[in-house]
Amino acid sequence: MRNHTKPRHITRTWNVTLYGRYESGTAPVILGQHRVTLAADGQGVISASVDGRDATEAAAVAILNRAKRDGQVQLREEVRIGLPKPAASRLHRDLALAGILAGNHYAVASAALGRVISSLTQVQPHEAEQVRGYAARLIRGAA
Repeated sequence: MRNHTKPRHITRTWNVTLYGRYESGTAPVILGQHRVTLAADGQGVISASVDGRDATEAAAVAILNRAKRDGQVQLREEVRIGLPKPAASRLHRDLALAGILAGNHYAVASAALGRVISSLTQVQPHEAEQVRGYAARLIRGAA
């Protein structure tokens, strides 16, 4: 069985509005507005910021959870770095069809891109063709 839980490079940023109520409980009052960012790198290390300042993951998540309960949360931006798993799987298949042994896929991608690749999900979408082309030249003896 494959492990589909390997971390991916991803950053998400939300606009958050927190509401409260006057003592009488009738009118909602805006308590604050924040921009919350959570990011994870390929090793699963999570970083967080609130309004552009470093924050703990717990503090950022607490603000998001409170806003979900008593406010508004709007996803502003999501950035994923690297190939999605289906595209990485296709790249693995294409390298195998080109004649590259499965155990050499990461080495070929690393050589093609000039950096260490330990998972094809680390290959940027615009780099996938470069890896395919390098593999084809390698097989033809032209790399």
